[in-house]
Formats: sequence, C-alpha cells, structure tokens
Amino acid sequence: MMADLTLAALHFILIFALVGILGAEAALVREGMDGTHANRVAVLDRGYGAAAALLLVAGFLRVFYGAKGAAFYLENPVFWAKIAAFMLIATLSIPPTVRFIAWQRHARKESGFRPADTDVRGVRRLIIAQAAVLLVIPVLAGVMARGYGL
Repeated sequence: MMADLTLAALHFILIFALVGILGAEAALVREGMDGTHANRVAVLDRGYGAAAALLLVAGFLRVFYGAKGAAFYLENPVFWAKIAAFMLIATLSIPPTVRFIAWQRHARKESGFRPADTDVRGVRRLIIAQAAVLLVIPVLAGVMARGYGL
C-alpha cells in the first residue's frame, strides 16, 4: 500500500513539474527574446526532458507495482491512448529542444544574439500544441480510473 501511495505522489509531483516547466517555457519564448532568455529556456527544457522521462518511469512503476495491477492498465485501450498522447507531446517537443540548443550555442558565441521572430513563433506554436495535448491526459486518466476501456 505504501509503495502505491509513494508512486502516486511521485507521479503527481512530476506531472505538476512538467506543467510548470512547460508554462515557464511558454512565458519565456516570445518575440524579441534575447540570448539570456534563450539560455534560460534551454536550461528549463533540459528540466522538462528530465521531468518527462522520470514521469514515464514513475507511471510505468505504478503500472507494475501499483495497487490496481498491470492487467488493469495494459489491457485498457484508454491507458494506451494516454501513452499515445504522451508520446505525441514528446514528438512535439523535439523541434523546440533542437531550437533551444541552437539558440543557446548562438547566445554563447554572440553577445547580442536574438532568435529570429519567425523561429520564436514556430517554437511557441509547438509549446502551445504540447499544452493542448497535455490537457487530454488527465481527462483520459479520469476515464480510465472509472473503469472505462476494460
């Protein structure tokens, strides 16, 4: 019982961290941002990736060591829809991560570096898309928790 509680708490803490970091990225990535902001976003994004990876690990630990048992999850198409949504978010996060790394490198080389506004707008759209897909996951979790899909 304690393992289930610990894993659930860890899972929720990581979800909140992921949402917070994504919100911070959305706030920082804006037209006219400078090299300092680009560096901050790149550092934040590494935290976002770490939180996402740990969230996935914690989630699968819940599947195999949680109170409901693996069959509850693995045989449920709603669970797999949740995983698909998470993977879509991961896929949407790749281009921004690549941009953030490039911006950080440019900012280190050029003191007055500013990312192009068109790049910033494109990255911002992908951050917003990640947030939109992220909203689907708790809905699916609620559906799954009530036994739908079994």
